[in-house]
Amino acid sequence: MTDETRSAAAPKTAPVPDRAARAAAAFTLLLCLGFVLQGFVLIPYVGVQNDEALFTAALYEPVWIEYKESILGRTVPLMLMSYLGTLKAWLYAPVFALWPPSVFSLRVPVVVIGAVTIWLFFLLLRDISGRRAALAGAALLAFDTTFLLTTTFDWGPVALQHLLLIGGVLLLVRFHRSGKLVCLGAAFLCFGLGMWDKAIFVWMLGGLGVGALVVFPRAVFSRLTWRNLAVAVLCFLIGSAPLIAYNANHQLKTFRGNARYSTAELDKKLHLVRLCLEGSSLLGYVVRNEPAASPGVPPSRLEAWSAALNDFAGEPESGLTGVAFVLALALLPWLWTTPARKPMLFSLVFMVVTWVQMAFTQEAGGGTHHTVLLWPFPQLLIAVAFAQAAGALRPAAVPVLAVLIAAVCGSNLLMTNRHLTQLVERGSGPVWTDAVFPLAEYLSTASPGRVYVMDWGVFDVLRFLGHGQLRLEIGSDQVSKESMDDEDRRILNEIFSATDAVFVGHTEGNEVMEGVSEKMRREAEARGLRKNVLKVIEDRHGRPLFEVYRWTPVKALRVPAYSTTNSVSGPMAFRPLNHFSN
Repeated sequence: MTDETRSAAAPKTAPVPDRAARAAAAFTLLLCLGFVLQGFVLIPYVGVQNDEALFTAALYEPVWIEYKESILGRTVPLMLMSYLGTLKAWLYAPVFALWPPSVFSLRVPVVVIGAVTIWLFFLLLRDISGRRAALAGAALLAFDTTFLLTTTFDWGPVALQHLLLIGGVLLLVRFHRSGKLVCLGAAFLCFGLGMWDKAIFVWMLGGLGVGALVVFPRAVFSRLTWRNLAVAVLCFLIGSAPLIAYNANHQLKTFRGNARYSTAELDKKLHLVRLCLEGSSLLGYVVRNEPAASPGVPPSRLEAWSAALNDFAGEPESGLTGVAFVLALALLPWLWTTPARKPMLFSLVFMVVTWVQMAFTQEAGGGTHHTVLLWPFPQLLIAVAFAQAAGALRPAAVPVLAVLIAAVCGSNLLMTNRHLTQLVERGSGPVWTDAVFPLAEYLSTASPGRVYVMDWGVFDVLRFLGHGQLRLEIGSDQVSKESMDDEDRRILNEIFSATDAVFVGHTEGNEVMEGVSEKMRREAEARGLRKNVLKVIEDRHGRPLFEVYRWTPVKALRVPAYSTTNSVSGPMAFRPLNHFSN
């Protein structure tokens, strides 16, 4: 046997990754771990927001599902609302079966999803622009304040949207290079699932489609065969099947009810993009800006270090991602003849097309949870531009790129730390208040009859924190109308006559639906009833946020034997009372 024959007969082995590739992968995993640790630190300081718990309407009583089907004798929830599917509920059902509902079982899974998104983003950048850009992009995303907060407190929801978007794009890139139909099918399955998860995923699909046609027309049309088209369409239809079935049965309600054109507040929506890049858009919303009257519990060592770092940094107003983004755009003409041009142009077209769609949609684009759907393409543009520009500075390319990225990441870490410091010292915003924890604990321990919720921002939270055991009802529908008809008055009479019922509302000055409490009071007084406050619930800083009460006939009104304060010894430590008094 000749040497050539032996060589041909020898079994082929996969190439061993070089040391630099292994080091890059290991460093990216450390970045993912760093993202998870940041999320873990923030989790317990912020109360559950209503939309963050909305998906549990498919899991716990009272179940509210807009569209469901019976499959093999079992009711299968498919759509929570006309534009919101039950994909997240399906994923969380086994999580909650193993890990009972809590603030950690709610948030840890989405933090992990965010970490997986960072890893997929690294792979995508490595495939299209090389290892340096991939490491830079992964670092920028892992320390981005806006991405961290919107993922950890997934009220958008956005965590699955980011994962399915980047996963789909990565699979398309690999399909283009390998021609494997499984990559094409998996990519469009991701896109279909994204549409089912939340129909505004169509904004990102529009950005991807226009970006591909403008920047990569030859690549698109070279792969546009009947076979490829059939695979893509079939897999997309499978992923989005619940949304399609819903619209087939409801006369395209998703699009008729939500796709409304508007030019209102375009300047504010554009300014919000800047705030999101700077990492400051959620100050005053998730995090309170005004100081607390009470300092709360003594700070832990970590909290003390956080405050000291925030003071040393001068309580930063913004991170450097916005500056880096502008600088990357300024580099584009200089990089026009380099391999960085196409990825940068694609990112730019994607962001413009996606933002225009949300900006010109009525009641969209004005919240951070919408603007962040542009992510991580700002980070992609910055990483590709900086890596390409630094490459011209040989042999100082790596140190220069490392210093630039470290400066941006460090500034973002300081912004995240500012959020943490203000959460410790001032608490979370009104609709994110940690007072929901003692409220749910109090109601669960007291075991009342019906619980009428009198304001927005409470119902879905109590369903989740109460594990579906509380008999929740909406009590504000009738009085929130401009005028009531006879049916409204009949329902209101039933509500007032429910002797086993308690009512939960925000305290004065903290209402979301302003005027509802006052109108309810007038209706009660017209029936000879007065409010009998059973419990005032405070947040960890002593702010009275909620009150639990009954409507009692005036002659029977007496002062309840209850404390009207809530002593809290930590962000999730409470002292509930054991019963209600008539």
